[in-house]
Amino acid sequence: MVYRVKANPKMIKWAREDAGYDFEELPKNLAKAPLWESGELQPTWKDLRNLANKYKRPPIFYLMSEPPEDEDDQIIEFRAPEKIKDYSPALRLEIRKSKYRRNAFISLNNEMGFNLTNFSKQKINSNNSSLFAKKLREILDVPVETQKKWIFNDNGQKKYNHSIFLYKWKEIVYNLGILVFETEDVSEKEMSGLSLYNDICPIILLNGKNNHNRRIFTLIHELAHIFMGESTICDVDKKNQKESFCNKVAAEVLVPSPLKDEQVFYKKGTVKVGPLSHEYGISKQAIVIRLYSLNKVSKEFKDQELHYIELYNKDQKRKQKERNKLSKGGGMSAIDKKKKYEGKAYSRFILNAYENKIISPTKFMRYLDLPVDAADSLYELVSD
Repeated sequence: MVYRVKANPKMIKWAREDAGYDFEELPKNLAKAPLWESGELQPTWKDLRNLANKYKRPPIFYLMSEPPEDEDDQIIEFRAPEKIKDYSPALRLEIRKSKYRRNAFISLNNEMGFNLTNFSKQKINSNNSSLFAKKLREILDVPVETQKKWIFNDNGQKKYNHSIFLYKWKEIVYNLGILVFETEDVSEKEMSGLSLYNDICPIILLNGKNNHNRRIFTLIHELAHIFMGESTICDVDKKNQKESFCNKVAAEVLVPSPLKDEQVFYKKGTVKVGPLSHEYGISKQAIVIRLYSLNKVSKEFKDQELHYIELYNKDQKRKQKERNKLSKGGGMSAIDKKKKYEGKAYSRFILNAYENKIISPTKFMRYLDLPVDAADSLYELVSD
């Protein structure tokens, strides 16, 4: 005899719609979902586990009487028209996960008696990108000479992929009172970054599939939106007045003026695009565009250089795809994923709360989705 559960059809329907799935997109083991939602058939516990696996809601969720209150984030669209559609299930899940982490973070800070920054009093009111960038750079409080040292790892070797720059910037933004996370499975074509503004503990979400340079630029771009008090979803490179403003702010924050000619040119007059890229930890494209905005290079040079860089990057992506096909690697470990997607700062905060007995082992596992015996390995990875 098959035992069926008195699940709430309304909850099953709500979970599917909230996850962003149509019936046609469901796997075979959820083929009876229309019947469960209409109440014509009750699911089994196995069915509920399958629902939980697909919709990322625990089996007991489908027994509740009412769905949770809907949060209207009023996210402003700054994506290209062809991308403006319902968020993918992957992006919906990442947004929900980031909100869950934020709630845990705020709850723990309240429990420990810590006051969090109120960003309603921190907004920057300026329509001048240079003034906005100057104020934002002051808030970040990073001397340029300190930034230039980030190219070196602990062994004094240069990390030309600029990963150190990314982790440094993420840490500094976290110290302002802003949570920074990265998506794991969201397509690069769907979005570059997203900001969720709240007066207390706003969130920046970066596309984890983008390269380090893109994520660095997106981080500062979204930071500008946060200091405007906006929740947005962005392409970053979209031709839009507000997006153009935030791009200018990001470029001026990452490469603050002035730039002396000896910094920009070799003795023969050729431009130090590569060295400047590694000096400031941003892409060659961003360097070229920034030099053009400072009237250091001509429009002809800018257009030609950007064309060459685009061709080179396309070739590199092609080669990387070929390498990925040949790779037999098992991917990132669960602990490495915490460092990348949750971020070192947030993971360290949860870890410290556990080690100081602020939270139980159960909550540690719930907040980080890691077994307790992974705590020591996690500490080694995020403590520096």
